[in-house]
Amino acid sequence: MNQWEIDGKTRLYGLLGNPVSHSLSPFIHNEGFRRLSLNARYLAFSVIEEDLESTLFALRKMGVGGLNLTMPLKEAVLPLCDSLSKEARLSSSINTLVFSENGKMTGCSTDGIGFFRALEAENGSVKDKKLCLMGLGGAGKAILSRAVYTELSEIRLLQRASSIEKNRCFIERVKEETGKKILLGSYEENLAEFLEQSDILVNASNVGMREEASLIPEVKLLHKGLFVADCIYHPFETKLLSQAREAGLRYMNGLPMLFYQAVEAFRLWTGKSFPEEEVFVALQDKLKFL
Repeated sequence: MNQWEIDGKTRLYGLLGNPVSHSLSPFIHNEGFRRLSLNARYLAFSVIEEDLESTLFALRKMGVGGLNLTMPLKEAVLPLCDSLSKEARLSSSINTLVFSENGKMTGCSTDGIGFFRALEAENGSVKDKKLCLMGLGGAGKAILSRAVYTELSEIRLLQRASSIEKNRCFIERVKEETGKKILLGSYEENLAEFLEQSDILVNASNVGMREEASLIPEVKLLHKGLFVADCIYHPFETKLLSQAREAGLRYMNGLPMLFYQAVEAFRLWTGKSFPEEEVFVALQDKLKFL
């Protein structure tokens, strides 16, 4: 029998969200299963929020091995979980569901873990480094909820002045629960100061996704030695990253974050080490033809 043939023992994993047709997760996970000779498959399912509870009930009854969640389900699934990881609880966002043998469902957030795995792979240890985070949407909250458990010496948050009050309760809760010092500022008043005092700049906003736009008005604000990361991976080089290149700085886009959050989910589900190097090369080759 072909080792990669589906049979009565094949374990199902998947992604729930809407839309999901563009997702790279099926390729990443199925490459991992194939290269480790695991009898498992990963599929993407288009699911709207109103159908989430009934879908999860059915999939749990069918013995699904594990699930990822994307928009608009990352927050909607919170009350359906039996327990939450510390990152998921802090960020109030879930992208990975882990099922125990007794049927209990744990909600996890591997986005922040994936980001810091990617960052350390590209730029070394974050110990004693100062990080400046722009944007506090879903990606930003996930990154912050992991950042407070790292050895960063300082975390600075930049938001538009109009958004600061909206997120103040979340930020105060994170500070209270972790004891981590977080400095909060606005683009309008603190941009130059925050950048000058940071070692790592992270764009977790969607600015740059569809237009030739950047939250950094002038390249000269990107000082020598600053590492620049953008959570966006389409386009592969946003305006911010082109500015970093122009300034002669090292940088990364969002693809490594996407990859390493999948690696962490795979580990949670299977307990096995993911074949990282081979699958990442295969992923890059695939993207050349998209």
